[in-house]
Amino acid sequence: MDTAQLLLDAIDYNKPILEVSLKRSFQQIENGESVCVINKIKSAEREKKYTISLPLNFFQTQKLYQLASLAPLAPELLNENGEVVSIQKALNAFKASAIVLPETYSFGERVDNDLSNIDDSQIITLSNSTFFTRFMKIISAGKADFALIFPASLYQSFGDTQPVEMRSYAIANNPKFVSGHMICGKTPEALAFIEKVNAAIKSIYSKPIFIEAHTKYLPANSKQIIERAIQQQVSNIL
Repeated sequence: MDTAQLLLDAIDYNKPILEVSLKRSFQQIENGESVCVINKIKSAEREKKYTISLPLNFFQTQKLYQLASLAPLAPELLNENGEVVSIQKALNAFKASAIVLPETYSFGERVDNDLSNIDDSQIITLSNSTFFTRFMKIISAGKADFALIFPASLYQSFGDTQPVEMRSYAIANNPKFVSGHMICGKTPEALAFIEKVNAAIKSIYSKPIFIEAHTKYLPANSKQIIERAIQQQVSNIL
């Protein structure tokens, strides 16, 4: 949330910030209330329904994590780069296994479509607010063997000492990096607010603290990769 605080400071926002479930927040937006959510991924469906800001943060896309005690995914489930071709097919190859997912979350159109094909009996959903405090407990307890996680979030939660050993797979045909945005409704008030937000976001892109906010929670070997990716993305916007 460091980038979120940078933005709030830049627009001199001093109204209350509430922790509300994502499902409820989007319902309030659709009801025409003056509500916005922050650091959410843009998708084609969301672009139709909401007003979306410029990217506020950038991070490596999610990976499929598998309990290391299971057999690795078979070669036919991977492409030539070792990336998983279909999460649904991977789960289908482990009928007795389940995947832990946040309850209300978009991972982007490509992954969302893949997840929609997984058998409901193989999905364990957790509320977004408790996902990173509970998913590892569920896996450690043997209730699930897979999870879909952003590497930066995993490292921020556990550092180099994960409670259980897991292997990870990048996802084929998925962007290497993804961006988080502020999402509001399509009321005149929301449109004006997003214009103000976009101007502020552009102003913080050039500040060293913007890069620092992205890299402070990453392992050393990832920081330079992320920094270069952010600089490239920002140069495409400005």
